[in-house]
Amino acid sequence: MLLAGVAQGCVYALVALGFVLIYKATETVNFAQGDLMMLGGFFALTASVILGWPYWATILFAVVIMAAVGMLIERLVLRPVLGQPAFTVVMITIGIGYVLRGAVTMIPGWGSETYTFPTPFADATFRMGGVVFAVQQVAVIVMTAALVAALYVFFRFSKLGVAMQATSQNQLAAAYMGIPVRRVNMMIWGLSAGVAAFAGILLAPVTFVHSNMGFIGLKAFPAAVVGGFGSVPGLRTLAGAARANPTLATTVSFKIGDRLRLGGTVELSFGPAVFFNIVEAVKNSISSGEITTPVSEQLIVELYSK
Repeated sequence: MLLAGVAQGCVYALVALGFVLIYKATETVNFAQGDLMMLGGFFALTASVILGWPYWATILFAVVIMAAVGMLIERLVLRPVLGQPAFTVVMITIGIGYVLRGAVTMIPGWGSETYTFPTPFADATFRMGGVVFAVQQVAVIVMTAALVAALYVFFRFSKLGVAMQATSQNQLAAAYMGIPVRRVNMMIWGLSAGVAAFAGILLAPVTFVHSNMGFIGLKAFPAAVVGGFGSVPGLRTLAGAARANPTLATTVSFKIGDRLRLGGTVELSFGPAVFFNIVEAVKNSISSGEITTPVSEQLIVELYSK
């Protein structure tokens, strides 16, 4: 049970990392992150089942396709509303989620059915010290750790990663230093969507692939809050998910099962422990300066119009 909880927390961490990346870049909470994860799962399912590609090729395929989808969403949907109130942008991201779910149900071969996702780790186990471990859960933990380490190296040492961090800290100052802010923000959306696709692939063997799979991404939002919206490299987000997940497991009523797979509703009831965890994390983030007042919207509009 502990290993299963850690593995599930790793998936939450990846979805939460997508929340953090976009928030740091645009001061916007992307509530379509879970649906991007769902769409990535369907692309991986297509490559694996229909095209017959091997597991590792499906991961690369889904991540690349979703990175392109994320950049297109930023360029075609969100950039035109730049400078509008933050609430407007948040509502647009919610609308994007509805559109993605509706589009998936209308695509032949996808629809509203539930699909199993084959992996090379299915049903494999190994024994250590008298304890039986599922290879699937260990693989999720290892692949999550590898991705977070790769992102840390990317943000810490690569020129593009440093540019993304600079843009997320202060778009105006980054532009004055010659960083192409519009292009970097588009790449951040692509990176966030790619990470969401990776999370969807890791989650698919557990929850299966279906059009309502994105609702599970809502459970990752507390991990983003607890880990801190300022944790761009992802290590603190991963720690936040590790902290939030045991609490979620005991205090959240999340009815999946047949109701979710058949297109039913998802009911969430957060217990007091989760509520106080989120309040505490938000209060600490504000006091430490991680959640700050956005740069003047008019200045950002002028920056993007150059």
